[in-house]
Amino acid sequence: MSSSDRTANSSSESSHPPTPQHEDPHPHHVDVGSAPPVTPASTTRMVIVGLGVAAVLAVLLIAAFLPRRAVTKQLATEAGSIDAPPVVQVANAVRAGTGGDLTLPGTIQALHEATIYARVGGYVKSWSADIGKLVHVGDVLAEIDAPELDESVRQAEQQVAQTRAALGLAKADLARWRSLAADSAVSREELDQKTAAYDAAEANTGAAEANVRRLVQMQRYTKVTAPLTGVVTSRNIDIGSLISAAGASSAPLSAGGAPTQSMGSLFRIAETDTVRTYISVPESDALTMRAGLTADVTVQELPNRQFVGRIARTSQALDAGSRTLLVEVDIANPGLSLLTGMYADVHLHLTRTAPSIILPASALVIRSNGTEVAVVDDAQPGHTTTVHLRPVVVGRDLGGTIEIQSGITEGMPIVSNPTADLQDGMKVKVGAGAASMGRAPTK
Repeated sequence: MSSSDRTANSSSESSHPPTPQHEDPHPHHVDVGSAPPVTPASTTRMVIVGLGVAAVLAVLLIAAFLPRRAVTKQLATEAGSIDAPPVVQVANAVRAGTGGDLTLPGTIQALHEATIYARVGGYVKSWSADIGKLVHVGDVLAEIDAPELDESVRQAEQQVAQTRAALGLAKADLARWRSLAADSAVSREELDQKTAAYDAAEANTGAAEANVRRLVQMQRYTKVTAPLTGVVTSRNIDIGSLISAAGASSAPLSAGGAPTQSMGSLFRIAETDTVRTYISVPESDALTMRAGLTADVTVQELPNRQFVGRIARTSQALDAGSRTLLVEVDIANPGLSLLTGMYADVHLHLTRTAPSIILPASALVIRSNGTEVAVVDDAQPGHTTTVHLRPVVVGRDLGGTIEIQSGITEGMPIVSNPTADLQDGMKVKVGAGAASMGRAPTK
């Protein structure tokens, strides 16, 4: 070592004080304070924290497992139900009774109704029959003032006088010419001319007299009379109304509170001591309709009364559109209780020679190939059986039940609740509630 290095070392050693003998083994920086003492965690606390974490994990595991288990169970149930045959309810087809009632709607109408028109033109001089009045045959309903017609009668009478005078002259001429012809003073041709003139005058007189009789007959139509016994249901004239030769009236009438111009008839008369109604009988009962068959008629406005009616006649032909038979039922109307235009229910008592099969309306399977029903081989509850679809011909719709005219027989077990996916040859299970319909009433 050189003298210069030793001199530097000695100088550096002399600048630092000597290190004390008892020096702290953990020296601290002059700028950092002393840290507090750290207490180690106890064993009990660590156990509690561990148990809490385990509980949270267990809850999360259960929350994730239970829904999955439920879905798995549901899927397993659905898979089992797909493989199992569907459950159906079965009802036995029954036959309707030979007797029964048929109720059909109708509208009450007058047995006879007349619409009155005038035969002459003029003005209404007076009228004596208002709506609601009972009139008899020949009663004067109104009088029409027709002065032109009166003058026409007088003119025709004068024409008759003229033709009669001409006839007298022609007769005298013919007599003279006949006497002259006997003396050969006139030719045969001239005698024939006088004879023809006389015949023409006689014909003219007859025509004039006939014209007078026609006009006198027309004068009688100035008095409008009732052609039948009944109630006046409409009056379309008033005093001073202009009446045309076709019978129309210019009288403004009140309809529903507002004045309207009526160009219809003068009067309308309805005979209502006996009324009638028309009903449309379905084809299945058309052959049982005959004249004289009794019917009970009821109306809602008279709930405690029942009227007796009888079939007067039928149309003897079915309507091609509705397949129904038009039937007229005449009803006695004592006291004129039934008013024309009323809605009525006609109850017919029938005796059917070939009653139809009755099924629940829900048993029908309506598809593109027609109307069918599902017949099963075995109707024992709980048994698995086979379905067979059979086409049927449907009759009347009775509401909850329906008539079947052909396709099945009485006693056949029918599926009463077929589903949309039910197919021919499918296996099904008969439900425990399967039972017979019993004897269905006929309506």
